[in-house]
Amino acid sequence: MTAYQYAFRTIWEVEADLPRVWELLSDYQYGQWWKGVSAYKVREGSPGNGIGSVYASIFRTKLPYRLIFLSELVHCEPMRALEFKAYGELEGRGAWKLTQHGTITRIEYRWQVNTNKSWMNRLAPLLRPLYRWNHRKVMDEGARGFAKKLGARLVSC
Repeated sequence: MTAYQYAFRTIWEVEADLPRVWELLSDYQYGQWWKGVSAYKVREGSPGNGIGSVYASIFRTKLPYRLIFLSELVHCEPMRALEFKAYGELEGRGAWKLTQHGTITRIEYRWQVNTNKSWMNRLAPLLRPLYRWNHRKVMDEGARGFAKKLGARLVSC
């Protein structure tokens, strides 16, 4: 079992139907609604479920650096879950889980990663709290952009 340097759990809640949330989240066009993010498909996966699809991502953070990595879709359960394996400047796993509660869709993201940028690793003992703050701000930006793209009310993030 891999021990990850960072383990994050983020929850977004939007007032939108699950099918609309799934459609937007599962197309991986995050750059259309997530400020500071560029993402595009570099390899097509299996027909139907997309397993094996690979996406390139560039995240410009709130701090003066960006993170570049590839994400490979390793699990897809329509309307419920997406799981990715990440490699590049970040290495690990990310998983989206969706649940509907009345008019609210809850979006949970778990991100377990190691950094492969040597300067980040050298400074981690000192800057880890700042890296965590940065992750939170980037995810909050994503939640706001996601809700806006859906035309839905962001209940919480």
